[in-house]
Amino acid sequence: MKCIAVDIGATSGRVMTVTYEKNVFSYEENKRFVNRIYEKDGILRWDFSLLLENVVSGIHAALEKHKGIKSIGIDTWAVDYGMLNKEGKLIEDPICYRDTHTFQSQKELQERIPFSEIYAITGIQDLHFNTIYQLYGRRKELEKADRILMIPDLIAYFLGGEKRIEYTNLSTTSLYDPRKQEISSKLLSLIGVDRKIFPKIIHPGESYGILSHDLFPELEEDIPILAVATHDTASAVLGTDGFGDFAYLSSGTWSLIGTELREPIITTESMKANFTNELGYDNTVRFLKNTMGMFMANELRKNFLDMEESIPVESIVPLVEESKDVDCFVNPDDPSFETPGDMIHKIDSYLERTGQERLSGKGEYLRVIYQSMAINYHLVLENLMRIGGRCFEKLIIVGGGNQAEILNRYAACATGIPVETGPIEATVLGNAMSQFIALGALADKEEGRMRIRDSITIKNYLPMDEETWKRKKRRFLERTGKGGI
Repeated sequence: MKCIAVDIGATSGRVMTVTYEKNVFSYEENKRFVNRIYEKDGILRWDFSLLLENVVSGIHAALEKHKGIKSIGIDTWAVDYGMLNKEGKLIEDPICYRDTHTFQSQKELQERIPFSEIYAITGIQDLHFNTIYQLYGRRKELEKADRILMIPDLIAYFLGGEKRIEYTNLSTTSLYDPRKQEISSKLLSLIGVDRKIFPKIIHPGESYGILSHDLFPELEEDIPILAVATHDTASAVLGTDGFGDFAYLSSGTWSLIGTELREPIITTESMKANFTNELGYDNTVRFLKNTMGMFMANELRKNFLDMEESIPVESIVPLVEESKDVDCFVNPDDPSFETPGDMIHKIDSYLERTGQERLSGKGEYLRVIYQSMAINYHLVLENLMRIGGRCFEKLIIVGGGNQAEILNRYAACATGIPVETGPIEATVLGNAMSQFIALGALADKEEGRMRIRDSITIKNYLPMDEETWKRKKRRFLERTGKGGI
């Protein structure tokens, strides 16, 4: 059986054909493309027409090469949305969550309602770019809108589907009450948004409708656009091949560290630690924290490339291993590291501001980033175990970031527990698994995870140099001022 998985992250997207045959998953990339951001009138926006054009082109390529495709599913990053008018047209390109206008709207809204009350309803961590703050800051513009759709729902709509909003992505908005299983009327009232602007909620396995024959005249039969876990992290967690007591780290532009629960944890303690309760496949809760991922290292590599000093992936490990073990650390979650551009200068400024030595050479910069990230993972994991009352046997790293060999090693040393690599394409496999369950090829997610595990190569990393890493963790706390270990 074959399906199409459209997977779009903050920096790039892919259209993949996934095959499930003889109890084994396999996949083929039909198209990969850059997800473009541009600035207009001082606001960062997504180039949605280009994004949709690339998705359509990728689907054409998949349909041309593969016969018998049974369905298509779409997952993307969270929190961003598009506005449709009464004619069903996109009013403007969606605003990118990296735009800084949300800092002000977050501040203004929290003067009306403290974050503690928002968290008590939604259980979603406090991030300035959460949809609730985006909508509050754009409430005047929303008066023009008939409907708003999250990005994967928007793509599904323009591919031929109905206007729907899928619940795993909806849960990231900081507007959804997971206990009542509805959008909070109280929060909508506070931000001045009418419930009617949100379409009907859809769940993984349900259908948006049929892929448009006008867009795809080569179709010989109807292909349903199936709702999957449309938040890419929800699909990545579904595609994590873990059993027993494990924590997951979905490693991409962002790092999302968490565990899978049946009920949300919405307490003062979880709020203070800024843990979130996003919804996952099969009514599970992804209790996790969002922290810096590969964005810093990728931006650094772009900086050096601009100076005609490329850093190929295969050179990263030797560069770091041959560099000086500098006694420097950064807080990966410092807001200065969130935005694109000039990462070298941002790191230099941070080190100067915190009284640390200057770095010299590509390897030192990479070492500082990766060691800081690994220790930051440890802090998150410690809080996760304390608040969730769990003790994890291993940390499974999934997604494209799990190819960062040096970071995997550092993560095992910093966390003190074994690290295992899950599927690189966990998101694509989770997307496809949801479709195959809906189509009847798989019984449930347990069978799906078992088959994924049978289909991949797993690498293991064990903790080493305990005393060295204890010292590094102490220095990290001194240099960054983050909470104790």
